[in-house]
Amino acid sequence: MRKGVDIGGSFIKVYWEDGRREKHYIRDISKDGKLFLQRIREIVFEGYPSSVGVAVAGFTSLEGVVYKSPNIPALDGVNLKEVLEGINVKVVNDVSAGAFGEWFYDHRESRVLLFVAVGTGLGAGLVVNGKPFLGACGSALELGHHTILLGGERCSCGRLGCWEAYCSSYGLERLYRNLAGEDLKDYQIIQRAKERETYALEAVASFRRFLLVGLMNAVHILNPDRVVLGGGLIDAMKDLLGNLETDLKDLCESLPAKCFSLHFSSCAEYCMARGALALALVDDI
Repeated sequence: MRKGVDIGGSFIKVYWEDGRREKHYIRDISKDGKLFLQRIREIVFEGYPSSVGVAVAGFTSLEGVVYKSPNIPALDGVNLKEVLEGINVKVVNDVSAGAFGEWFYDHRESRVLLFVAVGTGLGAGLVVNGKPFLGACGSALELGHHTILLGGERCSCGRLGCWEAYCSSYGLERLYRNLAGEDLKDYQIIQRAKERETYALEAVASFRRFLLVGLMNAVHILNPDRVVLGGGLIDAMKDLLGNLETDLKDLCESLPAKCFSLHFSSCAEYCMARGALALALVDDI
C-alpha cells in the first residue's frame, strides 16, 4: 500500500492508495525541530507503506533538501530524504506535487498543465508530457515570487511587488485594509463581498486583476494547454471571480490564448497529498 503525505505548518495530511484520508494537527510542535521531525517520521512510516510521496511547502531540491520553507521554518535546511531513511520516498515541493496529481487524476490528455494554488501564499507547478517540471535544482515554478509591480507591496519573501503579495490570504487582507482602513481576515472579506459591501468588492476586484496579470505572464512564458486553479482562497472566492477564462484569453496573445482551457481544481484540501500519492504510484519519476 502506498500513500502521499503533505507537510504543512498546521497539519500533516495523508492520502492512502485505497482512498483513506487522515489529518494530523502539528502546529503545537512545528517550531520544535527535533520533535517535529520525529512526528513527521512517525506519520510517514505509519502503516508500513511500500512507497511514499512527500509534499512540502518551500524551496525543495531534487535531493530532498528543504532550503527554505517560509511557513515551516523548522524545516529550513533539513534533508527529508535522510530523515526518512529506510523507506522508499520521493520529496518534492507541495504545489509541484499538486500539479502532478491534477494531471494524473483529472487531466491525462494535457501535454502542458499549469497548476496555480492560492491560499496562505501562492505556488505553482507544471507538468509536461506527464512528468513534473522541477527545473535544474528543484525550485522551478516559484511564480508567486515573480514581480508584477516594481516597488509594490512587500511579499513574505521580503521582496517588493511579488505576485503573492497581492494574490494570497495576506495579500487580500492588505488590499482590503488599504481601502477600508480595517483589519479583517480573508474569510471575513469574502463574506462581506458576498453581502455586497463596497470595500470588500473592490478588494476582490483588485485581487482578480492581479490574478489575471500573473496568469497572463505564465501563459505567455509556458504556453500551457490546461490552466488549473486551486487552493483554499480560490475555493472560497470562486463564485466572486466571474469568467476568468474569457478575460484571461482576452489579455493574452491570440496563439497561446487559443491553446488553453481554464479549470478549477476539485481535490480541495487534500490536493497536495493526493499529488504526492500520484508520485508514489509512478516508478519513473
